[in-house]
Amino acid sequence: MIETAEILENLDTSAIRAVVITAGEGRSFGVGGDFNEVSTFRGEDEVDRWIAACVRMYTSVLRLPIPVVAAIDGYSIGIGLQLALCADYRVASHTADLRMPELKLGIACVLGACLLNERVAAPVVGRMIMQCEPWPAKVALDAGLVHEMCTPDESLLARAINAAHRFAEYQSVPFAKTKQYINAGIVERLKHACIEATSAHRAGFSASQAAQARMRQVIGKD
Repeated sequence: MIETAEILENLDTSAIRAVVITAGEGRSFGVGGDFNEVSTFRGEDEVDRWIAACVRMYTSVLRLPIPVVAAIDGYSIGIGLQLALCADYRVASHTADLRMPELKLGIACVLGACLLNERVAAPVVGRMIMQCEPWPAKVALDAGLVHEMCTPDESLLARAINAAHRFAEYQSVPFAKTKQYINAGIVERLKHACIEATSAHRAGFSASQAAQARMRQVIGKD
């Protein structure tokens, strides 16, 4: 997360007109937090660093003054989905699988709720957070979670790059000012969500060890 933020924060946007975030052709966009890491959390300073890294990565996308397109293939879960929600435009493969499973895993979904609230209607937010279930690409498209969905015979990366080229044709100053206006409130709400998420995760990870046990179970260590 820190490396992603550093790359985006240091981009030369005078030379680069648009960005596509992708895990590569045929690879899942992002499968969430590393359970091997998170299952060792004790609800102390490591939680603060983890949440801060999440928010820094999200903010680096929201503040980038050029178009950002997320090319979503395979799984886009938790932190992966939240990163995609920060992009200006989301293109999904026909096999994409979007999820926000935090509550099922015993983790608070404060950051996820914050970003979902900014991008989709309230009923979608409630269903996704409460159900913790997969949202196939077509369902995600209908719900407004993604803007475009590829057909089975299309290249996701090619379609995402094509979208990025279209947006790169926009005049840079009007685009940057518009994006800044759209995302300014999101960035501010993320700052508050960072405080709430840190508090919630500290409490959750230190309370009963249930979250850690669930993660160890998922990765086969229990």
